[in-house]
Amino acid sequence: MGHGDYGSKKLVKKASEEILEIIKPGDIVNQDLKTKWYEFWLKIGFWGIKTYQKDLFGKKSNWQDSHTMMFFNERNTFSVELPKAKFKPIQEYCLSDMSIYRCKLMEMTPEYIDSMMDTAKRMLGSDYDIGQLLDIALRQILGYSQHRKVRFFDFGKKKKVCSVGARVCYEHLYMKKIKPSLDNPPRGKWLFHSVYADKWSEKFANNYKGTDVEATAPAHFANTDYFQNEFELIAKFDNGHRTA
Repeated sequence: MGHGDYGSKKLVKKASEEILEIIKPGDIVNQDLKTKWYEFWLKIGFWGIKTYQKDLFGKKSNWQDSHTMMFFNERNTFSVELPKAKFKPIQEYCLSDMSIYRCKLMEMTPEYIDSMMDTAKRMLGSDYDIGQLLDIALRQILGYSQHRKVRFFDFGKKKKVCSVGARVCYEHLYMKKIKPSLDNPPRGKWLFHSVYADKWSEKFANNYKGTDVEATAPAHFANTDYFQNEFELIAKFDNGHRTA
């Protein structure tokens, strides 16, 4: 999944420094990951993700991303990927085709960042399969008694789980830190709970009841104008160069 010359210490250093001038703790990092010619299993997975996103949001949307991570600091970006969820330094992905999104719903305080990092740590592990990871994220962390099963042959494990990790961090923050302080908190989950009707068919908008945590895709973060503008695009980088 490499992209760019990571063997060039000078290029990696320059790219990392430029990104670190812009990115903030709690930001979402979406990537359009590249594959090597023989990594057919990744090509199939990424094709499934992008097809799902293009079908859901439309050809004119931002549907090209295939992976979602959450940035905390230079040494720690939370990434749910096979074979395990882990923290990685920015130097490992600074040359990728990446977009940075920032949550607009609140000011990201040190207390909130610590809370989300604690949530991310609960999803770390060296031997979780996808079913176990979803169970930890949805049942143990968020306390949901029921959630949809992820079937083995539906692209689900590659299509959903990377974005689910970041979504869980936000939803758990809302449950534990934000919702208790509200006098009249809205029902339902925090993110992607309401749609902007003009972006959807009338039938879909009328029947929409929120996006389940386990159905969250990278494109949800990249297309929040389809919902309630929960996130804004901060910058785009490709091969260490800022493109937007």
